[in-house]
Amino acid sequence: MNSLKCCCTQNYYLVLFLLFCSFVPVQAGKFIVDFDQPNGKPRPIPIDGGLEWQELQGKWTVKNKKYVQSETEWTSVANCTTYHRSHIGNENWTDYTVSATVRIDEGGPLAPIAGLFFRVNGDNPKKGDMECNYYYFRIDQRAAEGPCLIKSPNEILKIHKAKPCKLKTDYILKVAVKGSSIKCFINDKLEFDVEDKSFPKGAVGVGTFNAGVSFDNLTVEGPEIPQPVDLKNKLTTTWANCKIRFQ
Repeated sequence: MNSLKCCCTQNYYLVLFLLFCSFVPVQAGKFIVDFDQPNGKPRPIPIDGGLEWQELQGKWTVKNKKYVQSETEWTSVANCTTYHRSHIGNENWTDYTVSATVRIDEGGPLAPIAGLFFRVNGDNPKKGDMECNYYYFRIDQRAAEGPCLIKSPNEILKIHKAKPCKLKTDYILKVAVKGSSIKCFINDKLEFDVEDKSFPKGAVGVGTFNAGVSFDNLTVEGPEIPQPVDLKNKLTTTWANCKIRFQ
């Protein structure tokens, strides 16, 4: 009889626990990659079994704790081979905020450009010059140009002319996407507030045109961003605020 009461009591508390858990609000996942690792190939991000960088065109490496693209040569301005870029993440991510520190270290003679890719899906120019889906928020060193929001392959959605960026200067670019809403920021100041439904989901990335560029502190946050995992201890780290460092 006592064992029956004990079993019933345990089941009662188990039910209460499960009910409590079902009403706990889900926090957004977040990770920050600061490229604090030896020079060379960027290491995988320890989420979803290990996310690898997918480098499309250009010369990419980690150098002096920055993710660097050094190739200034270009081949096109009108198709999916226009930008040197590197992507990471899940093509099913929908609503999130992505940011990074962006610095143009070397400007080519035509149009030194650098920025953030987001909602990248099916980007594979090897299959064809128009096989790419993405948005690109970029800065531009040309005096007559300025911040610009691009829809693949290279269609201007919004631009602020005569607002060039400076060489060898850090800029924090940030994009927040939710549904069809796209908000773009430079150094926490709103640059664009646009509605566009072309690409509802996709991964994130960084990229360049006719410029040597370094990237740092790539940050992604949103309700669908997975929980990072401590690769050494195989234990999940804090869901809401995890900074990934490579030792």
